[in-house]
Amino acid sequence: AAERGQAMQQSQGLIAAQALAGAYDVGPTAPVVEAGHALARNHTESLAVVQGGLEELGVPRGLARQIAEDDHRIGLRIYLLDNSGSTTKWDGKVLDEDAVSRRCSLRQTTRWEEICTLARDHARWNLAVGTPCEFLLLNSRYRAAGDPIVPDRDSLRVDGARGSEAEQLQRLAAFLQHNEPRGVTPLADRLEDIGAIVDANLRELALRNQVVFVVVVTDGLPTSRFSGESTQKDRADMVVAMKRLFALGPVHMVIRLCTDEDETIEFYNAIDRDEELPLDILDDIGGEAAEVDSKRNGWFAYSPLIHRIREAGTLCSIFDDIDEGPLHLEQVRVFARMLLDDGRRPVAGLSDEHLVREARRAAQEPGHLVFDARRMSMRPAVDASRLRVALRVSLFTTLRAALCPCLAP
Repeated sequence: AAERGQAMQQSQGLIAAQALAGAYDVGPTAPVVEAGHALARNHTESLAVVQGGLEELGVPRGLARQIAEDDHRIGLRIYLLDNSGSTTKWDGKVLDEDAVSRRCSLRQTTRWEEICTLARDHARWNLAVGTPCEFLLLNSRYRAAGDPIVPDRDSLRVDGARGSEAEQLQRLAAFLQHNEPRGVTPLADRLEDIGAIVDANLRELALRNQVVFVVVVTDGLPTSRFSGESTQKDRADMVVAMKRLFALGPVHMVIRLCTDEDETIEFYNAIDRDEELPLDILDDIGGEAAEVDSKRNGWFAYSPLIHRIREAGTLCSIFDDIDEGPLHLEQVRVFARMLLDDGRRPVAGLSDEHLVREARRAAQEPGHLVFDARRMSMRPAVDASRLRVALRVSLFTTLRAALCPCLAP
């Protein structure tokens, strides 16, 4: 992973140098950026305040600490919402959660409802974390081709520093309702828009050592703004637009797919295999739960919380790696401690044997039960038996640690 990261940085540096030299000049059709479209933020809550707020929401202390550390580095999350005509199709999936029992069930709906549900959910999440976020429409009802992005018309910012959270969530709901599905899928054009905004904010982002996360929520293959048919040129244009965006430096990307169409999934998975593009491709929660388990990372419950963190994008590489292959030993230790640290018992520095023992203890407490999308039922956050295998701890050593703590290493 370290070698891949180093190669990625070198590749981005080369692309950046070429961009400065004019190799990626976008020409006269480059989008115009309205003044005042700022990405860097001046105010961040203290780590303790953000972490405490997350713990009140039921996030384990270790995980809350990681999210709080991320928050200080993220200037803004931009959600590009696909509202093209194809999002009216009925193969979308929404996870409904019972507020009392916390049990969940997947409900089939339109792709657009899945996208809207994600937007509302992430608005609430970012407000809780304290990270400003902006929702940008693929096809704004009132924007003509070539016009600049107009805030509150083509995009909507949600930020706890901007007043009443309830009112902001109501505005977002109305914003989505007034921009029902229409048009085609000009993803490359919108990525160019975002790139122009990032470029105009590079100095402020660098001064504050902040990054921008771009979350593309889409159901289809890219097209031009003139046709609903996706050509090879349209697909190549999207990859080029992504490379231009990454060349700017402080950008991370997640592509969240809202479709079951094989051709679309294969196109984005092929992009994910390109090592020059540092991004994560995600399916719905059920699909991701199955994928993570297939990579031999089924020792933890794939919960809505973990899926939401991955959808929003995180600076913690473990969340990116869990669907790539088995986590290596140190990653398993770190992630298990994040999930098991509830603030009542110290888990930092525990041996592997004692970490398995702590997982068995935690499994007996109702507070450690979460919804596992792989089994579609409430399960312990960490499966002690499967954690033991992941940590390569022998059964004899585990039993010795449980029965004779004084003899445990």
